[in-house]
Amino acid sequence: MDKLGKILIGGIFAGALVYGLGEMNTFRLERKVQELQRACVAATEAEAKKQGTLSALTSIFLGKATCDPVELARSDGYPGIQGQLAAAERYVLRWANWPQISGIAISLMFCFPWLWYFFLRRIRELREAILGK
Repeated sequence: MDKLGKILIGGIFAGALVYGLGEMNTFRLERKVQELQRACVAATEAEAKKQGTLSALTSIFLGKATCDPVELARSDGYPGIQGQLAAAERYVLRWANWPQISGIAISLMFCFPWLWYFFLRRIRELREAILGK
């Protein structure tokens, strides 16, 4: 196998490795969001039990206690566990597309030398066909 072929295969493997590591990180971040969401629900339920039934219903209808990570990520300024949940969800949303983008970019970057010399060979073949050699 020639040098360009090795670079091409190495680049594809490097892109696949970056993609795999990025997906593992995304999975880790999503798991952290799920853990924070469970902690938020537990804290909300504990607060509701402490306040009583009427206060719990009032807080539900007024929307004071929410543990939806997407809703929390859209707005800012939540204290405590809700703030941590919002920050973690924003980080997941920010990170979500990077493994695919970086994996493809690295693979393409390593493909350029191979493509360059491939097209140079085709141009040489075309020139020789035109000149009749």
